[in-house]
Amino acid sequence: LALVAPPALAQRQSPTPTPAARSADPFVEAQAAAMAPGSAGDLERAAAWDRYTIAVTLSPDERRVRGSAAVRLTNRSTVTYERIYFRLYPNHPDFGGRLDVTSATVDGRPVPSGTEQGDTLIWLAAPRAIPPGGGATVELTFVARTPRNASARTFGAFNQEAGLWSLANFYPVLARQFADGWDRRPISSRGDFTVTETALYEVTVDAPAGWTLVTTGARVSSEAAGPGLRRERFVSGPQREFYLGATQGLEQASTTVGGTRVVSHFQPRDAAAGRRALRVAAEALRVFGERFGPYPLAELEVVEGAMTTFLGMEYPGVVLIEQNLYRSNERGLETTVAHEVAHQWWYSQVGNDAQGEPWLDEGLASYAQAIYYEGLGAPRQAAAELDGFRTTFAESRRQGRDAPLATPPSELRGMYVPVVYAKGALFFHALRGQIGEAAFDRFLKGYYDAGRYGAVAGPDLLRAAEGACACELDQLYTDWVLTAAPVPLP
Repeated sequence: LALVAPPALAQRQSPTPTPAARSADPFVEAQAAAMAPGSAGDLERAAAWDRYTIAVTLSPDERRVRGSAAVRLTNRSTVTYERIYFRLYPNHPDFGGRLDVTSATVDGRPVPSGTEQGDTLIWLAAPRAIPPGGGATVELTFVARTPRNASARTFGAFNQEAGLWSLANFYPVLARQFADGWDRRPISSRGDFTVTETALYEVTVDAPAGWTLVTTGARVSSEAAGPGLRRERFVSGPQREFYLGATQGLEQASTTVGGTRVVSHFQPRDAAAGRRALRVAAEALRVFGERFGPYPLAELEVVEGAMTTFLGMEYPGVVLIEQNLYRSNERGLETTVAHEVAHQWWYSQVGNDAQGEPWLDEGLASYAQAIYYEGLGAPRQAAAELDGFRTTFAESRRQGRDAPLATPPSELRGMYVPVVYAKGALFFHALRGQIGEAAFDRFLKGYYDAGRYGAVAGPDLLRAAEGACACELDQLYTDWVLTAAPVPLP
């Protein structure tokens, strides 16, 4: 998420499998279409990920999605499951819409079900206990409905407005698994809603031919599905979630960076800014690929939309950018696009608990704004980004609004942005200053490499940093992350 807008706006070794060897599992083999050249080998880890097969029909005039999902899951906790939990994010009041499960089976059998947390969590009774390491197949049918022209009062990423029908979180998604079981917490409105595991998706969409689909992953087929309808099939590669949107009347521009196709979708009157957004995304992809590690996916899309209450939002392979930035804030457009592209590393690849420790991704994505300008050879702009973070956090602290970085967003009333974004970014600058440039570069690359497709917590970051510098960083971590010590601003 970008900053909130002002109110006005012991085994024998075996050879590496070849693509032919992987063909024993067609579902996994098909996922290679979503991967950038050189990254298809990541799919050798497919056994670690759940699988979704989703089919939906879009009815834009009714703002309705009807669909089905078959989900193959594994119990990765240390406890036996009697129930399986799915998140229904659109039922949170901030979404202004609805997601209803209309039928459910587990391993082919109809099962009892119920909801918790204001219908944002649904449980299904397993017909047999699922032990650690065991699995099940869930089949669901569902209906989702979005509002229209509601971005000023609800979550703009689940809304139809300004040529974009954005369907974020349109399907039931497995709740995250912790070591001791399912994540059943209520959803905080502060920060990002979604906390999910890496999974593989195959998604088939029937949509009116006049709408252009924007999704996570890559399109692998397109055909007529009846009068005026197209049927398109997509695969995701390993992703935290699957984003689906449909545009009408938007224009496109594209380029390629290191084997990744970058596409910008924009309103015709904002064509110059839309092409600028494309250039920024391409540069950010290049800079971050050099500093963090290679981007593993074949596509990245940037979409102009009516977000209104926030400036940008990240999804795997897709970033949404508020339309007013295209018209009146050239610097804001640049930094917001760079920030959201950074989330393709910090959130999408290296996951974390956005409802518990949002600073891990938001702080590093914010600091990446300075890294982006450094990569462009623009030190003054990089310094200006840091000055902005210092000013924001210093003013908040002067008003007595400070907290440890490890504070959950539900406890950051009135100081979410100053703490999570500004203080979070400054922590990484302080870390860089303490361990030096070479060690900080090793940290970024090592942290990304170790955390890809997994989920990290604060102690994991500390271990990665200490490993990079071969030094002890307990005091720095305690002062910034675990306490609200009066740290000097770096």
